Amino acid sequence: MTDPIEDRLYDAIEYSLWADLADALNRIEEYGLDPIAGLCEQLHATPVHTIDAGDVIHGGGVRKPGGYLLRNQSCEHGWAVAERAGTEGSTS
Repeated sequence: MTDPIEDRLYDAIEYSLWADLADALNRIEEYGLDPIAGLCEQLHATPVHTIDAGDVIHGGGVRKPGGYLLRNQSCEHGWAVAERAGTEGSTS
């Protein structure tokens, strides 16, 4: 059984990290730059509308089930934090 306080802290920290990344990408795009589209172009890939770190954490760890990702809502709304697939209330 996991500690509910630890789970809530983990959730809050992960959400805030994704929110900071979304804010940074949106602010960069306000200047007319699109680093995600530029990276996709360099990799000869189709543009992405979802950024997900996946299950593996740098250093060999594994993320807890659930969690968050970023979705590009539209030009008007930009990048926003969303729940990953398989979590309650998920919109994936």
